[in-house]
Amino acid sequence: MKNVIVTTIVAGLFTVASAKAQPASRPLVSDDMQSLHTNNRYINKIHVKAVRDFLKRNKEAIHPEWMAVETGFVVKYTDRNNSNCRTVYNSRGGFSYTIRQCYENKMPRDVRALVKSQYYDYTITLVEEIEEWSKPLVYVVHLEDATTLKNVRVVDREIDVLEEYKKVLPGK
Repeated sequence: MKNVIVTTIVAGLFTVASAKAQPASRPLVSDDMQSLHTNNRYINKIHVKAVRDFLKRNKEAIHPEWMAVETGFVVKYTDRNNSNCRTVYNSRGGFSYTIRQCYENKMPRDVRALVKSQYYDYTITLVEEIEEWSKPLVYVVHLEDATTLKNVRVVDREIDVLEEYKKVLPGK
């Protein structure tokens, strides 16, 4: 009988201790998630499906910062290649797209070779990799030469010019 009473008391103490060990106001997310509130909107306002998907897709994300927007949620972070990234989720937590920004030295070789074969006199200033669910990867490559700025899109080894601007040279 004493063993039953002692066991019940010990179990009750463990239950009370575990209830006090984890305050209800603390979000239950990994320690990697540092800036989880923006404009006083805490992580519990972010759809749990979006958080789970993000953690599954981006295991090596550095300094993620979540924001709630009108149409859903955006998380900004840096990946293992030091690329600036944004992943967008809809209001139900469904994945919409990811944009990764990097420089020429981090872009895939085959994409770089394709762009450089047509625009060999241009300097690649920025590359944006756009990933959407069930669509091929899209690369938007920002190019520059002495007189022109161009943005080209590379999809399935095909190049399209999205935008082209002439530079205004001083004194002309």
